[in-house]
Parts: sequence; structure tokens; C-alpha cells
Amino acid sequence: MDNSTDPDKKKKLLDNKTAKNYMKYSGMAFQIAAYVLVGIFLGKQLDKYLETSRPYFTALGAILFLVAFFIKLMNDLKRGDL
Repeated sequence: MDNSTDPDKKKKLLDNKTAKNYMKYSGMAFQIAAYVLVGIFLGKQLDKYLETSRPYFTALGAILFLVAFFIKLMNDLKRGDL
């Protein structure tokens, strides 16, 4: 019997591919959260150091690190890493 037509093997391959996709996209979710949290942390530290009246650097840090994540994501997509 040809293994490529075995329904159990096809199901295993599909399950494996599905699991890889879940891992890949959940990893991306953790990465985006980490990028934004680092930006917020650095912004808060800068706001505290410069004693700003409003959290300008906190907001700027979150936005800049979010943009940095999307630039990284686009580069990964171009290379075919995802």
C-alpha cells in the first residue's frame, strides 16, 4: 500500500502543519507584545528622567517599537522566514 495515500498519514501531516502554524502565529503575538512592552518601559524611564508632565515618551516608545516590529515582520515575509 502506498503511504502517500494513507488517510492516517495525511491526517498526521495536516495536524503537524496546523500545529506549526499555531506555534508560528502565537510566537508572533508574544513578539509584538514584547516589542511594545519594551517601548513602553523605555519611554516611561525617559519620561521619569526628563520629568515630563505627560507621558509623551511612553507613547512615542510604544509607537516606535510597534513600527519596528512591523518592519521586522515585512523583512521576514520578504525573506520567506514566515
